[in-house]
Amino acid sequence: MKKKVTVIISALLVLVLAVFGIYAYIKNTPRSVKNPLPVPESGELTVEHAAPLFYDGLPADYVVVDVRTAEEYEKEHTEGTVNIPVALFEEAGACGRVMPLLPDTKKIIFVCPFGPRAEEMYYNLTDPKEDEGCGINAEGMYYLNAAVKFKPDRLVVR
Repeated sequence: MKKKVTVIISALLVLVLAVFGIYAYIKNTPRSVKNPLPVPESGELTVEHAAPLFYDGLPADYVVVDVRTAEEYEKEHTEGTVNIPVALFEEAGACGRVMPLLPDTKKIIFVCPFGPRAEEMYYNLTDPKEDEGCGINAEGMYYLNAAVKFKPDRLVVR
């Protein structure tokens, strides 16, 4: 009887570990999208837009700007991304400091773990100056409104 209980407990433990392993694999796997959406000229990118772009790594014709704090970026980031913290806009004269840091040869995608800070960066830059924005042209500039995991070699968009 004791041997049967031990076998059952061992089998349950193996099953739990297998389920956990499958969950961890799925959670860290880029999402594939059956019907991807075309990328708009500017603005919001959702999973349906971005998953195909990031499936095999960072897209070559975009610069990915991580808008988290420098501390968050140092702790965990994806190689090839650029860190420009959105918190810079809490200080006066932010447009003059941030705009020179933005690349002008490629499209730009702002990212953060869930989207709100990326959206904030986008609108701080593209809102008109009279609305306290920087007033820059939004064409080719995007914010990713999706869950993002920062792996050393890629972003996982979910």
